[in-house]
Amino acid sequence: MTGSWEPFGSTRASSATGGTGLPKEPARNLAVLTCMDARIDPLPVLGLRLGDANVVRNAGAIVSDDVLRSLRAAASALGVRRVVVMGHTDCAGHGGDDAAAAAAVVQGARVLRDEGFEVETLMYDVVSGAVAPAV
Repeated sequence: MTGSWEPFGSTRASSATGGTGLPKEPARNLAVLTCMDARIDPLPVLGLRLGDANVVRNAGAIVSDDVLRSLRAAASALGVRRVVVMGHTDCAGHGGDDAAAAAAVVQGARVLRDEGFEVETLMYDVVSGAVAPAV
């Protein structure tokens, strides 16, 4: 393939972080489900690196049918067994209601456990950067 598509300039930090040579299977057999909010960069927030986990994003970090399909595929094709569901404060998908966002994370975890995944639930504070268990 020749050329590149970078309308906003180069977004590649270096070839070392570009994914070259990484296996397609996530190193930690982990998937992270989080919101599509641009204020969240889930890998560094969770102390992970490129190649450690599959990342699935959707509005509100909701476990929708599309999310389930993606996680089932990750389980069957890539060996994913664990999922971190990480909601966040001030989520537009939940009308900015932090309690509703946390409740959706907990409900999504129930669905994923019924699918056979090990699940951890977290809430990310977009102001402080703190991560805490969702309850």
